[in-house]
Amino acid sequence: MISRLKYTLAIGVLAVMPCEAQPQRFTDALGRLHDQIQQPKRSGLEIAEALVANWVDVRALSDQAFGNYVEQSLESYENILSEDAFNALVETHGKRLVQTMRSRLVRDLARHLNEPSLRGLSLRAMKSQSESSSATVAALREGGEQTLTLNFDPAEDRWRITGITVEGRNLGNYYRDLSRDILDGNYSLPALISRLAETPYMVLDDFSSTPAGQTPTDWGAWRDKDKDKPLLYRVERSGEYAYMAAVDSGYSVILGKFVHWNPREYPIMTWCWRADVLPPGGNEFLNNANDSAAGLYVIFSQNWLHVPKQLKYVWSSTLPEGTIGRRDKIFRPWFFVMESGDANRGKWTFEQVDLERDHKLKLGGPPADRTIGLGLLTDANSTRSYAEAYYANLRVWKRDALTKRQIVDDCATLPPMTRHDREGSATATALSAR
Repeated sequence: MISRLKYTLAIGVLAVMPCEAQPQRFTDALGRLHDQIQQPKRSGLEIAEALVANWVDVRALSDQAFGNYVEQSLESYENILSEDAFNALVETHGKRLVQTMRSRLVRDLARHLNEPSLRGLSLRAMKSQSESSSATVAALREGGEQTLTLNFDPAEDRWRITGITVEGRNLGNYYRDLSRDILDGNYSLPALISRLAETPYMVLDDFSSTPAGQTPTDWGAWRDKDKDKPLLYRVERSGEYAYMAAVDSGYSVILGKFVHWNPREYPIMTWCWRADVLPPGGNEFLNNANDSAAGLYVIFSQNWLHVPKQLKYVWSSTLPEGTIGRRDKIFRPWFFVMESGDANRGKWTFEQVDLERDHKLKLGGPPADRTIGLGLLTDANSTRSYAEAYYANLRVWKRDALTKRQIVDDCATLPPMTRHDREGSATATALSAR
């Protein structure tokens, strides 16, 4: 296999290349970078960050690697959102992918620029035309050299790297092969981000890409009967932190999001939530009191009748923590009581569940290898009361993250909210919608 070094060194060639990009100036720039590599304490990270920011067309490299993956991964929304909303969602996800690609390039490049085996760079040939230009560069290492071909876009008198080839193989192919199972399985962007970022978890949503006061474009009314009801879910922010605020005073709307991942590969789910107002007398067993201050659905798949195979994790007003059950009504989901009553009311609380275990326990056998989505429900319609809750940091983890003790309670970093803050945000939204 062609080493990562062969790919990432190629980008470093233009770290100090001037905008004019004439052959002689390029040769001079390459010489300066060669001198930097000779330094015993060179900083690969500083060089990598500067060159990727200034000289690499990361979007072009991302497009080469992943093609129309973003559009395909969002196909579940195509017939639900308007054309403009769908295109905006694609653009938002595309920017997140480019950001992740940029970080990955910097990390790969910095790692290999710091390798002692790298001795320098040498220009072998160069072509410059009005629409495209290229350079052939040798990366000099102990024991030999590798030849790299760089393609540039000379538009606007500033060359940008748009393609890199090593021994006949394109850089985009390397990253595409690295993520082949995700692309073939048409999993959602969090899966690809996790792979490129090399994290043991996926961020299913942290609500960071949505402005305060808005509902995320990729979350909406999950049930047909809810589509004409007020959507009382809004993202709120405090400094760098974002979270979903939810209230209900009688509408009971499930807010849903399509998100596809493999729960066999990432079976451990964690999240933060806070229940500030619990519906009095809420009891998830009873039809006339079936309200929860906070509820999180995981929709795994559908059965042969197209009924969702799903589990629901709740913050109950009255049922003891650890209760597992469901209402005596057809197609009702199994619920798991994670928090109960007032003990932690008003506090951000960290939850962790084993989706694979719970699916086997109540739905039978292992889950399908591609989920459908998630749902949030804060409701108070059955008790004719009021409920208020907040959700943050929805993640899924690989199983070995447990043995490696990589899972940490990240709820403590979320800001507390004063009564005044509450009354000026989610509560006010609920009251104005009555």
